[in-house]
Amino acid sequence: MPDLHDVAELAAANGHLAVISTIRADGTVQASLVNAGVSTHPKTGRKVLALVTGGRVKLVNYAAAPRPQ
Repeated sequence: MPDLHDVAELAAANGHLAVISTIRADGTVQASLVNAGVSTHPKTGRKVLALVTGGRVKLVNYAAAPRPQ
């Protein structure tokens, strides 16, 4: 399984663009192009994968059905 170092290298090589897939309420997949990279979490100080989206739909879908870490 890739770790954050692998993700950071892949993001840098691809202009920090990534595809994120979330599950809609009806069970279908929503895939979108987003800006992504490794950042420091403001509360915990841990390195995390951060993404920038143009809307809330992906975040709402993710919050409804988060994947285990």
